[in-house]
Amino acid sequence: MAHVVALVLTLAVVAPAAADMKILEPHDPTWERIFKISWQMDEKKGRPVVEGYIVNASPYTIGQVQLLVDALDEHGNIIAHKVSWVPAPAPAARYQVRVYSFDRIEGPPGRRFP
Repeated sequence: MAHVVALVLTLAVVAPAAADMKILEPHDPTWERIFKISWQMDEKKGRPVVEGYIVNASPYTIGQVQLLVDALDEHGNIIAHKVSWVPAPAPAARYQVRVYSFDRIEGPPGRRFP
């Protein structure tokens, strides 16, 4: 059974990234097989926000999920990052949202954790 979580991340204003900025990557490169993310940009009270849903498509209970939101310039280059716990980088031409990290919780099937 898939578990769906709504997400709303407020994007803080940060300075553009320096040329020597460390590019963050998801801890598990196979995250797209475990999670399905649907998101869109919006604005709340004059600030950019990412809104959407994350679905756990695996048979496992998952906890401690962090999202990685990359601010991209008009050429698709990363100009800033924000890692945020699921319930946020800089104004940018566009964004991408990926699962940065998560914990697989061992336990009885169907057990839900807060």
